[in-house]
Amino acid sequence: MGSRRERGGRHLLRASLCGLLVVAACRQGPPALLFHAGAGQRSSLDEIAAVFTAQHPGARVDFSYKGSGYFIADIAASRMGDLYMPGEEYYLLQAASKGFIADYDPRTDIAAHFITVIVTPRGNPKNIVRIEDFARPGLRVGLADPEAAAIGLWQEKTFIRAGIWDQVKKNATMFAKCIPELGNAVQLGAVDATVVWATTAVLYLKDIEIIPIEPRLRGLIRLPVALLAFCKRPELARQLKALILSDQGRAIFHSHAYGIEVGPADADGFCADDGSATALDMKWLVEAARVAKDPTIPVTPETVGHLVGEVNRQRLTRW
Repeated sequence: MGSRRERGGRHLLRASLCGLLVVAACRQGPPALLFHAGAGQRSSLDEIAAVFTAQHPGARVDFSYKGSGYFIADIAASRMGDLYMPGEEYYLLQAASKGFIADYDPRTDIAAHFITVIVTPRGNPKNIVRIEDFARPGLRVGLADPEAAAIGLWQEKTFIRAGIWDQVKKNATMFAKCIPELGNAVQLGAVDATVVWATTAVLYLKDIEIIPIEPRLRGLIRLPVALLAFCKRPELARQLKALILSDQGRAIFHSHAYGIEVGPADADGFCADDGSATALDMKWLVEAARVAKDPTIPVTPETVGHLVGEVNRQRLTRW
């Protein structure tokens, strides 16, 4: 039977092995996907992830949200992540050129579109009505760093196309690292105007005014989703990607002010026709801001279209 010391040693060894197995099991935990995504996609992707985890009990989606310009360096250093959805296709193609993308088809893997809009503080105190107004001397303009955030690229492209980039740069009073910083600055009245995605504008309905941009300067930004080359759970990741690209996923995006059917875009990504495909979305966005501010107006599809959920959510917050 062995000595007491030998028996004690065997018990200690068994206990140690059991402990190591428990630790290993705890470290493994439930299946988890690491999803790198632009900060502007948070509201819709969080909702889609909730649907996904309800459909896949025990699965988990861990998001890394940040300005799109930061992802390439992070992914290159860590070689970690399962899915990638930056705020502009440019950043995904950058990753593909470095061999980081495993599964992406530009014809089919566009989940939705960002649409650019002008936003101002509530009441639009500077009476901004069009892109050219950003060139007015003394206007406080909020810009984003194009090296950090996708919206910065589009602001620059828009003002260059309008022929006012030099004047706008002189008016810039902030250079945000991510798009929520711009939304917060407008909400607080720290800037007089900026250009953001409609999906950002919709988060601030009670505190801002939204001005649609004329079609020739209206950006229609493709939002791609892809699997990363070092994806650890490709089957699970493909299932989440399929949900994002499904009718159910696209409906969730639409409810957060993404464009789904946006019409043709030119080679630079701007609206290539009269803007009729996005006109109704722009109308409902403007109406949602009006209704969110006026508690006497009912919140229905007749008053705010597909943005009922977002208006109701903001109606419940403090005035």
